[in-house]
Amino acid sequence: MNQVSVNLKTGSKAELRMVEDHLLRQPRNKDVAAKLMRIHEALATREFPDLEYKNYLSTKHKAGVRDYLEVGVRWGDALMLAAPGCKAVGVDPAFDIKHPLECEPTLYGMLSDDFFFEHSERYAQAFDLIFLDGLHEARQTAKDIYHALSVLKPGGEILSHDVLPISLAVATPTQQTRFWTGNVWQAAYAFAHKDFPLKWEFIEAHPSGLFRLYDIDPDCRPSRQLIMERVAEASAMKFNDAGELLDFLRSL
Repeated sequence: MNQVSVNLKTGSKAELRMVEDHLLRQPRNKDVAAKLMRIHEALATREFPDLEYKNYLSTKHKAGVRDYLEVGVRWGDALMLAAPGCKAVGVDPAFDIKHPLECEPTLYGMLSDDFFFEHSERYAQAFDLIFLDGLHEARQTAKDIYHALSVLKPGGEILSHDVLPISLAVATPTQQTRFWTGNVWQAAYAFAHKDFPLKWEFIEAHPSGLFRLYDIDPDCRPSRQLIMERVAEASAMKFNDAGELLDFLRSL
């Protein structure tokens, strides 16, 4: 293949995207996949240079989170931020925790749909902070946010990961690149409506942004049908590149 290169530390976003475009046109193999991963990591560093999402999450925990729910625990690299004494609950169908945990969480090895169906009544309005980092698919994430509203304490907040994709190539519904956000941004769009009884904002956090919901009226939430209609609306949108998509999301 023809060599197209860029300095990953000093190259501009335009130069990085040029190399990305070249790589995306090549037959996919391990070498191409690895190079794409490095390009996407470099793009994420350019796009979000000031804040790491785990640092943002850590600040929340240090402020005194007492009851915490995490959907999509996997290796535990976010759950490890929960402080000793925090009553943490983790949900994941395939735990593979590799990090030491300071809290002693209650772990549910199941899909989030099953967790919310079986345990929403038990945990009604139980959590100060809910972090959603599960299946990177818009409809599923929208359902997770919807159900999370029922187990959130008044005054609590929900954080959803992977909502600001740095490339359209990483924002596909099914995974085709190692660096992958999925189309989670569409779930964020579904809840980012001025007429809903909640406040929201996008957090510019490396590597792929956070969507924050807060000041939520626990007795009044959008209908599930309306949320899914807005997901469908977002899925029909077309963007020329990631910059156009990010500008759209930042304008909401």
